[in-house]
Amino acid sequence: MSKDDTTRRVQLSTTGRTCAWCTGPIPDTARVDAVCCSTRCRQARHRFTRAVGKGVAAGRPLHLAYADPPYPGKAHYYKDHPDYAGEVDHADLIRRLCRYDGWALSTSAAALPDVLALCPPGVRVAAWHRGERPTPSTWPLSAWEPVIYTGGRPCDPSRPAGATRRVDSLVHGISPMTTLPGRVIGTKPPAFAAWMFALLGAGPGDILDDLFPGSGAITRAWTTYTTEPSSLAMPDASNPAGPDTLHEATHDTCPQPQEPAA
Repeated sequence: MSKDDTTRRVQLSTTGRTCAWCTGPIPDTARVDAVCCSTRCRQARHRFTRAVGKGVAAGRPLHLAYADPPYPGKAHYYKDHPDYAGEVDHADLIRRLCRYDGWALSTSAAALPDVLALCPPGVRVAAWHRGERPTPSTWPLSAWEPVIYTGGRPCDPSRPAGATRRVDSLVHGISPMTTLPGRVIGTKPPAFAAWMFALLGAGPGDILDDLFPGSGAITRAWTTYTTEPSSLAMPDASNPAGPDTLHEATHDTCPQPQEPAA
C-alpha cells in the first residue's frame, strides 16, 4: 500500500472501525455493515478464507505447533526482519516441538537429511509440490518442500470419507500474495495451511502455536479454520475503491516460488 493510499484512508475514516484484512481504518463512506476498507481487501479476504476452509471438531482439545523457520543456510534472507536472530538451532527447535501433542516443521529438500536426523523416531515426511523456479540450472531444480510432522489426531473412520480423507502430498503452485499485510519471503499460501492443519487432524477447540509467525498468514488461516462459519459469514458491503487489478491464483499454477520463510 502506498503512502498516498494510507493518508487517504486516514483522512476518510471517522468510523473508528478497522479493516478485517489489512487492519487499516474503514472510511466513513462505507456502509455500516462493512468489515473491510475496500473492494480489494474484501476480495483478498474472501479468497484467503475460501482456500483455508473449515476444520471439524473431534475428540479432546490438542495443543499443536507449526514451525516455519528460516531454512538452514537461508537465514540471511531475513536480516531485516524484526525477529531476526541468525541461523536457527534446529536441534533446540525440535526439542521444543516434541512437547506438543502434535507438530509440523517446514524445511527445504536440501536440508531434509540433516534436519530429519535430529528428529525423534516415528516422524513422517509429507511433500508440498509448489513448482520449480523457472531458471536455467546445471542440476535438477527443486520443485517441492518437505513437511516433517508427527502426532496430532487420527481420522475417525466412521465419518464420511469426503470429510476425513487426508493425503501427505499437496500439489499447489504459489504466487506472491501482494495483498497480504506484512508478507515476508516464502509466506505459505492458505491452501498449504489447510493441508498442514489436516495432516495434524486439527480442528475447532485445538490450540496452535505458530513458532515463527513471519507475516502472520498461518495465524490468519488458523483463525478461519477453527472459527464457526456463522461468525465469519458477516455481511461485507465494503465501499468500492476502484477496479480490483489483483488476480491471485487459487488454483494449481507454478510461477516462480519464493525462498523459504520464517
